[in-house]
Amino acid sequence: MTKVALAGQPNCGKSTIFNMLSGVNQHVANYPGVTVDKKSTTIKFQGERFEIVDLPGTYSFSTYSMEEKVAKTFLLDEDTDVIVNVVDASSLRRNLYLTFQLLELGKPMVLVLNMMDVAQRRELEIDVDKLAEMLNIRIVETVGTKKNGKREVLEAISMASREIITEPFKIDYREFESHIANIEKMIDFESTISRRWLAIKALEADRVILDKAGINKETIKDITSSIHAQYDLDVDQTFARLRYDSADLVYHKCVTEKNQNADTLTSKLDRIILNKWLAFPILGMVVYLIYQLSIVWGYKLTNYTWPLLATLKNWVIATLPTAEFIDVPLITDFGIWMTNSAIALLNYVPIFFILFALIAVLEDVGYMPRMAFILDRVFRKFGLHGQSTLPLILGGALVGGCAVPGVMATKGIADERARLATILTVPYMNCLAKVPFYTLLLGAFFKEDMALMMFFVSTVTLFIALIVARLLTSTLLSNLETAPFIMELPPYHLPMLKSVLLRAFQRVWLYIKKVMTIVLAVAVVLFALLQYPGISAEKMVEFSQQTDQALSAFDKKVQKTEYYPLIDERFEVSQLVNLYDSYKARRMLTKTKSAVASLDEAYLTENPKLFPLVRPQDKDAKKINKAIRKLSRVNKKLQIEMKNEKITNSFLGMFGRALEPLTQYAGFDWRVNIAFLSSFAARESAVATLGSIYEKGRSNLSPEESIAQDGAYTQIHAVSMLLFMILTPPCIATMVVVKLQSNSYKWMLFAIFFPITMGIILSTLFFSLALQFNWSGIEMMASFYLSAVLLTLILALIKTKQSGWQVGKSQ
Repeated sequence: MTKVALAGQPNCGKSTIFNMLSGVNQHVANYPGVTVDKKSTTIKFQGERFEIVDLPGTYSFSTYSMEEKVAKTFLLDEDTDVIVNVVDASSLRRNLYLTFQLLELGKPMVLVLNMMDVAQRRELEIDVDKLAEMLNIRIVETVGTKKNGKREVLEAISMASREIITEPFKIDYREFESHIANIEKMIDFESTISRRWLAIKALEADRVILDKAGINKETIKDITSSIHAQYDLDVDQTFARLRYDSADLVYHKCVTEKNQNADTLTSKLDRIILNKWLAFPILGMVVYLIYQLSIVWGYKLTNYTWPLLATLKNWVIATLPTAEFIDVPLITDFGIWMTNSAIALLNYVPIFFILFALIAVLEDVGYMPRMAFILDRVFRKFGLHGQSTLPLILGGALVGGCAVPGVMATKGIADERARLATILTVPYMNCLAKVPFYTLLLGAFFKEDMALMMFFVSTVTLFIALIVARLLTSTLLSNLETAPFIMELPPYHLPMLKSVLLRAFQRVWLYIKKVMTIVLAVAVVLFALLQYPGISAEKMVEFSQQTDQALSAFDKKVQKTEYYPLIDERFEVSQLVNLYDSYKARRMLTKTKSAVASLDEAYLTENPKLFPLVRPQDKDAKKINKAIRKLSRVNKKLQIEMKNEKITNSFLGMFGRALEPLTQYAGFDWRVNIAFLSSFAARESAVATLGSIYEKGRSNLSPEESIAQDGAYTQIHAVSMLLFMILTPPCIATMVVVKLQSNSYKWMLFAIFFPITMGIILSTLFFSLALQFNWSGIEMMASFYLSAVLLTLILALIKTKQSGWQVGKSQ
């Protein structure tokens, strides 16, 4: 099989060419040890098999970004047969910088001139034959968006795979040539890569090459120092200048610009989009649009997906062993728990799909790097990066994001320090799953001031993220590599629907596959911690007596009906209760009259004797139906009480009580501790747990009313809980993604325990201050908010050493 590496600069249409060649036959994974996407496909063409690997987009083979390291390491370690270099024909001069470095590898290569239609619109005439002659390479013209050139590319790969390169392409590096030749002799390992290329990279002090070649770094340092002393030349800058000069020479010999002074559409748009007065308002509109389309509209889509998931849940429950009143089989409890854990995550797939599709659109259009350019000056003051913008937005810079796609979006940040700082700060944003908890407490204690409190909650998290980022990059992350902010502002392009949908699908599938499996494994552990050691024998006797009393009352009410022979045994009554509950659950998901009729017919066919008691027509059936409704309510009430008892006595409940000596100073009791502990599986669990604990069987009271009337908590207790929820990390799914993106369990543990520690300390501090100064809840929250704003401003004024940055525009 012929192994083909697809390489090119960002925004050259490389992904479009890969999609054109592969169709849907793609395999997406990660490169070993890193989080960069690895896309590959196997193609059959004229009796040959090609394995095509899509390398990450990279401007050069420097070691600034993870993508560049991955692309270079792949070409070094994998025995690549052919390199396909995709270039943007409308920006040929810029793209040739990478092309020269690929040619120097000494591998058979095909140059794909993509976006030829754009070049023609810009009135650029490319002498392809002259270019092929100067570079001594096969060239194929393509328009990937229209699928033009697929066969020609595959034919060129086939011919190139049979070539043997005897004399690799060379750029004359002048004063450095003798040193390159000397370093070639030092290389002591065999490689199919040109030794000259290895020597050049070694002279550039490339650590990957130095390690593989076994060359001492001090030796290279001595050589570069002598070069600088003799010629007053810097190696990196001189090599870059010579490559750009060579690219300029080739460009002018092969390209004719018919309308050199034409004002392009890109330059016209940039005068508006990057205008110092309009850039931020436009950015705000884009951010709002992202939220409106993905969060608001995407959440509305869950109204349609949730009934499907609920139907799936009902189907799963129907296949599990049925309960006999309060005697619920363990396997049934477990099945329901695992199903709820899965569908809670699957329900947000529409939101994730829209988010990922919008990311792909922004990438294709060319606005993503401009977004980074606009915000970079602000974020750099806190150790972040312009490319941190989108992850923070997706994570919930405003209320309603999700930390999972936010953390996943950090993989494009070239600066390692800023990338890790962004990974560790995205979880402070307000993910969608936190909103029910905020709503619960604000509805219980701040009904008159919900808008003001929600403003505090929704905006303070960004200040917290900036503070944490500055502290981390100044301390724990200070020794990590930084990269110059070299940012290309590519021409604007229309996105391709197929490409956008394909990338969105791939990213969603990665989310489901990588996160769901681990989350469900955690759900198993949580289930065990909440189930055991279980309810005491004495309590079980009490619950059984209440069940017997309810059954006895039911029996007295229905004894004189004509249907009594059908329900005169305990197991028959249990069947009727289960049938009633099952039908009621499915009936709530059925909207139309015809659907209800079909549902009734299905239930009647399956349960011809008992179903007439669920949908009664005569007097006796209605009497039994009234009694069964009451019995169902009593049964659910007892099951809730049993669940509360189980939670209280569970290992997790014991842990909650064990934490009280520490958390009591923040105003938390064991019930709040349990809610927060359960919420680390999914933030919504905090509401579910508190609601379950406070459920007393009084259906006329909402959870907010139950908590407010309980009297255990005040407004400052509620604010303390809000502060802890704001400061602590979101669900375990996010922590798993933090591990995947940082490739480190150490940082995953840090991302869990540092926020928890900070949350406990600050909740305790402000709760104590509120008690000391007799603050109201509003005053307590306002004090915390102003403290965060003030600290952010102070840190912004303190200067730190920043990495350099450059911005370049495409032609």
